[in-house]
Amino acid sequence: MAQTQSAADSRRIVLLLADAPGDPFVARIKAEISSLGLDVIVRAPKGSIEASARAAHAVAAVRMLPSRNGIEVWMADATSGRSLLRQTIVDEDPRGPNQEVVALQTAELLRTSLFPHQPAESPKPVLPPPAPAVVQVAPPASVAPRASGESALSASLGVLHGAGGATPSWQAGVAYRYLWPGGLGVAISASAPIVRGTMTGTEGSADVGAIIAGAGPLARFSSEQRRLALTIGLGAAFVAVLSKGHPNQEVGSQLISNSSTAYTGLGYASVALDWRLSSWFRLGVSGLVGATTSRVHVRFAGNDAGAWGTPVLATALFGEVALR
Repeated sequence: MAQTQSAADSRRIVLLLADAPGDPFVARIKAEISSLGLDVIVRAPKGSIEASARAAHAVAAVRMLPSRNGIEVWMADATSGRSLLRQTIVDEDPRGPNQEVVALQTAELLRTSLFPHQPAESPKPVLPPPAPAVVQVAPPASVAPRASGESALSASLGVLHGAGGATPSWQAGVAYRYLWPGGLGVAISASAPIVRGTMTGTEGSADVGAIIAGAGPLARFSSEQRRLALTIGLGAAFVAVLSKGHPNQEVGSQLISNSSTAYTGLGYASVALDWRLSSWFRLGVSGLVGATTSRVHVRFAGNDAGAWGTPVLATALFGEVALR
């Protein structure tokens, strides 16, 4: 009798619904289910999970959630065919789901439901389908608890243009951002010229660049799978405008090179679009438009040659690393 029951159990079919059958996450779940002695069929999702399972004559079906942070499990009574279970197993860790833990939880749910340990004299009750439930997967014990928000550090390379006569300068920058749950956060940034712009006049030319340090609030909007994100922000910055004059000796041989620094404030709005390449690295492009509180004038031999400031435009490519 025991051998007959074992043979019947081994022919039980579990339907695994996945858009990409070759996904390592799918392979991990399939391996855990197969270890129970169940037959696993992998198919693309089409229609409801219950209808797909019944069409495949499966006693249970497992479907990957669209967000890829867990799975949904449906199960039927082997005798009556009535729905016995519809449950979701998710891992909402900000670093991404622990695929091994989700797979183990799935196998354990199927094992306890399909191979119950009950006394022989106690008939198995037929229960009505329970309400959908969510099983939260706790992080591994070796991982320290994480803060409720998330932070990241980025480095950028781009161009900065201040209207008034100088060509754009090449800027290198760094930034730190912190996000609270819900997508609101703050950012601190700084940039400095690596190649200054040029301003020319009758008396000579000048190399013009700006060091900018600012901070402000931001809002971040992510796609459903959190791969693509749009960030908008406002901020205020302190600006140091650097200039170094190079006289035209043909105009006046008595003129000499001279360096100077002037200071002003900057209010700005920014926007950034980035793509997650891995759980800890993102690559994106950003833009900035702002206005200085005053224009910085550049003079050659006491004569105005141009100005820097209002408006201020910038664009850059950046890479961002999540901080653990």
